[in-house]
Amino acid sequence: MNVFLLLLFSLVSMAVAAVDVEVTNGIFSEVLNEKTKITVKLPLSYTNNKNKTYPVFYVLDDGINTELVDSMNRHLHSSNGANEHIVIGVNTTNRLRDFAPRVNMDPRGPVGEGGGADRFLDYIETELMPHINKAYRTNNHNVVAGHSIAGLFVVHAFHSRPNLFQAHLAFSPAVWWGAREAATAAQQSVIKGVSVGSFLYFNIGTESGEMREVYDNLTQTILRNRSSDLILYLDVFDNESHDFTMAAGLYNALKGLYKYQQDKGM
Repeated sequence: MNVFLLLLFSLVSMAVAAVDVEVTNGIFSEVLNEKTKITVKLPLSYTNNKNKTYPVFYVLDDGINTELVDSMNRHLHSSNGANEHIVIGVNTTNRLRDFAPRVNMDPRGPVGEGGGADRFLDYIETELMPHINKAYRTNNHNVVAGHSIAGLFVVHAFHSRPNLFQAHLAFSPAVWWGAREAATAAQQSVIKGVSVGSFLYFNIGTESGEMREVYDNLTQTILRNRSSDLILYLDVFDNESHDFTMAAGLYNALKGLYKYQQDKGM
């Protein structure tokens, strides 16, 4: 593992004593028909600056991913390299079901899994976001980040509900899933000239074969056909495996996001 990744993991492991953290358990979702759990990490300035509003960063697959995003964003903000965000760790009881937009029937993958991404987007849009916007001082700028199958969910959200999030970060998205419906739909959306005014970050590591082929086809199509108000950042990490692409790419993703937000006057 290179020195940069070691630095990233050291950031995650640091105790951040001054952080305001609320863990909310047992919120029942009518959409999902089950109890849900979120982790909320508030910016350091939140308590003392009562008039300030904040963008919200929704991190899929809570746990270490939330710690990674929150720690790196705080580190960059301390050096004037990022805006403060309210960071929301989003949990799920079945990530394949909730993050994959279609049921997989390809025998090379987990047959019969998936199909609940639209319902999970309904949960985020109609229950989670309204709860966060009511409970905290937000400014209607929402970011979503996910890795692997959660990255596929980010791609699906990008094309199916282009105005729900203003920035999308997909780390090694599993665009090979099923019959590649999410990748195809995203390509068609961009080719049709749908203007979303969004920030989009993709990366890939040492993945090869069909996963890399589908990923390359998707990103190159977006690169060639995107509207002028879609800001696209692409990263390739030839020496990092699938498991490390979120850690490897987060710095570039957050720096690009900050520039995009600055250009938007945030």
